[in-house]
Amino acid sequence: MPELRVAPAGPGELEAFVDLAAALRGGDPDFIPPFRASALGEVAGAAVPGGAIQPYLARRGGTPVGRVAALVHPRLLDEAGRALGQVGFYECADDPEAAAALLAAATGWLRARGCARAVGPMNGGAHRAYRLLTHGFDTDPYLTEPRTPPRYVDHFEAAGFAPVFRWTAHEQGRDAVAALARTMAHVARRAPWRIEPLEDRDPAAVLPRLHALLDRAWAGYPGYVPFPLDELARLFGPLLVVLPPRHLQLVVDAGGRDVGFGYMLPDWIDEVRALSGEAAGWGRWMGGPLPRRVVFHTVAVAPEARSGAAVAGLVAAGCRDALDAGYERFVFALTRADFRAHVRRFPATRCYALYGREL
Repeated sequence: MPELRVAPAGPGELEAFVDLAAALRGGDPDFIPPFRASALGEVAGAAVPGGAIQPYLARRGGTPVGRVAALVHPRLLDEAGRALGQVGFYECADDPEAAAALLAAATGWLRARGCARAVGPMNGGAHRAYRLLTHGFDTDPYLTEPRTPPRYVDHFEAAGFAPVFRWTAHEQGRDAVAALARTMAHVARRAPWRIEPLEDRDPAAVLPRLHALLDRAWAGYPGYVPFPLDELARLFGPLLVVLPPRHLQLVVDAGGRDVGFGYMLPDWIDEVRALSGEAAGWGRWMGGPLPRRVVFHTVAVAPEARSGAAVAGLVAAGCRDALDAGYERFVFALTRADFRAHVRRFPATRCYALYGREL
């Protein structure tokens, strides 16, 4: 076997670093190429503004076989107030030696910069790509899913990482979702909040309302770091403008103050896959029929609205609107344990984990 070499990727190698994902996984029907320009910007430093990132490439005989990046975000801290290291942008061939060397390089770099712990995969924080798929590899992927090959679980565990947080996803048909909508509407009937569809698609009007909620709604979420409005505009703005009507809901209290939001995303996975990583075609499918499947992507509420009734109201409204839109399959994505009670009747169809280890 050719000799293995792992080395830092310099500025002139960032394109090779980004393009390696498609080179390694292009034949995988579950792989969705990320937008290349965005990925280049993130690896160049946009993923950790004000922090540090070090990409690595693994080569055998000159052929790239894997990549990883070590990241330090200045606002992501552990329980002791120290920098919490991240291991992200991970891709590797079926090569355990290369995997071990890549993860050793990343964790060594983090240790040298004072990080006592590391989590991964995480590409800058919970508002970017993170976590591994651990179960459900026989299911069809959905848009925005962290879809990773089974071998990545083995690679991280062999390097001393263990799950530190878990999520599940639940996919169901119309009858089950209609029954859930009725149950949640009953739970929410006396809620002191109202659910307000947000139909304005002007980012300048909508994004400040959502941004004002983020720190209150996501405080304590694994890997969450506060980020500025312009970063929200870059990450969520393109998605906002293609959301159909009644796919974004706000929770509003009796005084008219926003206290939560939730949105669902039509599963345009085939359309996005066809873009082959080029963002220029984003949204060109608009005006056509909706896909068969919708993804209930995010429910986020401030602490004062985290009663069962407030969340139930969001779930009920989303389910009703999705049924009215004609969807046939419904994915409740990335469900945490504190939300799982709302979908407890549904078996998990996919499981995910964020991994961590001491350094």
